[in-house]
Amino acid sequence: MISIVVPIFNGEKYIEDCLKSILMQTYVDWELIMVDNASTDDSLRICKEYAAKDDRIQVLQQHHNVGVSMARNLGIEKTRGEFITFIDIDDWVEKDYLEKLSSIQRKKNADMVICEYHKAFEEDRALLKEKAVNKKSAAGEKPESRKCQLKVYETEEYLDKYFLEGNTHCWGVLFEKELLDRIYFPKRMTIGEDMLFLLEISEKAKKIVVTNYKGYHYYINEAGAMNKKFTLSYMDQITCWENALKKIKERYPKLAVKAESIVVVSVLLVVGKLSKLGNGERKEYAEAEKECYRIFLKYAQKKEIKKFLPSGYPLKCFVYRYFPKVYMGIYGKLR
Repeated sequence: MISIVVPIFNGEKYIEDCLKSILMQTYVDWELIMVDNASTDDSLRICKEYAAKDDRIQVLQQHHNVGVSMARNLGIEKTRGEFITFIDIDDWVEKDYLEKLSSIQRKKNADMVICEYHKAFEEDRALLKEKAVNKKSAAGEKPESRKCQLKVYETEEYLDKYFLEGNTHCWGVLFEKELLDRIYFPKRMTIGEDMLFLLEISEKAKKIVVTNYKGYHYYINEAGAMNKKFTLSYMDQITCWENALKKIKERYPKLAVKAESIVVVSVLLVVGKLSKLGNGERKEYAEAEKECYRIFLKYAQKKEIKKFLPSGYPLKCFVYRYFPKVYMGIYGKLR
């Protein structure tokens, strides 16, 4: 059995797209654990309606919003399947998503199977209705005809070639449940919790398979955590990567410089958010601004990181290092 864990918070606008894509699965041996995180909209009612019609669906209710990490952790504790996958409430999957990942797992005896994904926008949701009429895929197009390719990794190569290349999401992955024993999503984190969870899981995995099959649709939500106005929770992104860096330095020292470059990029992303604030608001977060600069200098002064920085970032690093106020002033005017 495959256990599907879906955390929910005020998802009434998207929840049925997600649920319908699960109910359409060609692989039928699944259970769905939906964890409502004290939603204030109609999400819980919709979940209960679906659960009443299908005994494979279980709804758990939190009476306080404890965050997505705690909701996922509760879901994990209640699973009964040999495998687990996570789906976010505003996303959806192809009808052969579970079947494809399960087939790859059996073929390669993998501990983790990771698929590629489509970036989905609001207009893509309209295509979901067309799918039901024209028997098309969840992308609104004919299913992919390209050959399914597989890449098998051991932990260190996975971290180098995939994880540290920006692939740090827990959705779109089939996990062997045994890997999750005594491993949980970090509490009180709103950005970066996926990444720390994956790092811990990957260290236990002996075989990780990445496929080019695109079975997951990731909704680009303009109101998502990474698209909102700066709050102190944005510092989680830096904190998470610094925590990850400590583990990588200890266990995979050859990857340390590459990880340090990601800390630098994370700092600049947060600085970009700070730069968009008005002068009055900037003063409110003066300590966060100082902390960003301190952490930046800690790693950016190392010449070795330059080769791992994305295009354009070496120049950004130079300007921010020597002229931080100028950098933030320029960045603050960009839209």
